[in-house]
Amino acid sequence: ELLNLDENMTSFLTALALAVVLIYIVMGALFESYLLPWSILTTLPLAGIGVVWSLYLFDTPVDTVTLIGIILLMGIVVNNGIVLVDYVNQMRIQGMDRFQAILDAGRDRFRPVMMTALTTILGCVPMALGSSVGGEVSFGGLGRALIGGLTTGTVLTLFVVPVFYTLFDDMRA
Repeated sequence: ELLNLDENMTSFLTALALAVVLIYIVMGALFESYLLPWSILTTLPLAGIGVVWSLYLFDTPVDTVTLIGIILLMGIVVNNGIVLVDYVNQMRIQGMDRFQAILDAGRDRFRPVMMTALTTILGCVPMALGSSVGGEVSFGGLGRALIGGLTTGTVLTLFVVPVFYTLFDDMRA
C-alpha cells in the first residue's frame, strides 16, 4: 500500500513537471519571449493555495483522481493569465503605454475571464458534491481541487499577473 502511494506521487510529480514545462513552451512560442510566460506561471502556486484550502476545508483525502484534477488545473488556470497578457501585448503593439495597456486589459478582459472561470467552477460543482458509492471511483476530490484552485487562481491572477508582467517586461527591456 505504501509503495503504491510512493509510485503514485512520483508519477504525479513527473506529470506535473511535464505539464508546467509544456505550458511554458507553448506560451514562450505564443509570446515570442522567454520571460513573459513566467508572469503567467506565477498563477500556478496561487491555484495550489486554493487546492490545499478546499481539500482541507472539505476534509477531502488526496487520491489519484484528485492528483489528476490538480494536473488538469494547471492547464486551465493559466488561460486567464494568457488572456490578460495577450491583450496587453496587442495594445502595446498598437502604441499604447504599458501602464495604460495593463489597466485597459484588466478592465476589458475582466468579464471574459470571470465568465470562463465561473462556468468551469459551476460545471465542477456536481462532481464536488458527488460521493463514491460502494466500490465506485469518487470524483469529489477532483471537483473540489478544480473549484478551489480555479477560484483563488482567477481572483489572484487579476492582481498578480499584471505585477509580474511589469517586472519581467522590465527585465526583458
